[in-house]
Amino acid sequence: MEQTIREIYEAGTVVGRSGKTHPLLSSAIDPEEGQFIFDLIHDDPGITKTLEVGCCYGLSSLHICHALQGRGGAHHWMIDPFQNTMWDGAGTKNLEDAGIDFFELIEDKSEFALPRLLEANEGELDFILIDGWHTFDHTLVDSFYASRLLRVGGWLVIDDVSWPSVRRVVDFLKNYPCYAECGSVSKKMPKSWKRTAARVLASPLDRATWEKVLAPTLCRRVFDDRRVRMIALKKAREDDRNWDWHVDTF
Repeated sequence: MEQTIREIYEAGTVVGRSGKTHPLLSSAIDPEEGQFIFDLIHDDPGITKTLEVGCCYGLSSLHICHALQGRGGAHHWMIDPFQNTMWDGAGTKNLEDAGIDFFELIEDKSEFALPRLLEANEGELDFILIDGWHTFDHTLVDSFYASRLLRVGGWLVIDDVSWPSVRRVVDFLKNYPCYAECGSVSKKMPKSWKRTAARVLASPLDRATWEKVLAPTLCRRVFDDRRVRMIALKKAREDDRNWDWHVDTF
């Protein structure tokens, strides 16, 4: 499996069920993100039931299933309504070619598939990757069901956190009492005279003070030198928020 992953990255292409060769998209899971996912699962032997929303060409699936190989009871669900149309079945083909037989494709939209999974698996999944439709509302819906599906001690990983829509969902989730941030993948931001000037103007007060009066997004633009691309949240306790719980994050 490791060789399959390496060959795909080196070629920069995948082959679909039609036999057609497709170039990897820039939005595909990159090697650093893939290693982050692999390490997280590999280092936690209690992970056997995994789910991802958005399969595409299957690179995230390969990393997840590579880490799961050899574990009794391993099962990986993939929700992707376009796997055999837009993506030419490349994701499932890659898994089959690598000898993986413990995956299940749910070829439906996540807003339909996740409630069905929740009925049978509430609080039973160990790891969920959210990398589907990237609007704020859709990412929030996916994350809502993921939180219900995860057991205490399970992991929620969200990709493309650099997208403003996804970042807002992450800012909201990080306020949940049940979640703790336990790792991320980031990239260095290019130097900007605007950010430098903003830091000078902001310097009379520390970041913590500014965060009380500014939105998290504005504080990150001023103070952060790196931009988070992928983040891992651990469900450290039951989600026991009261019915009227609210935290203003924007």
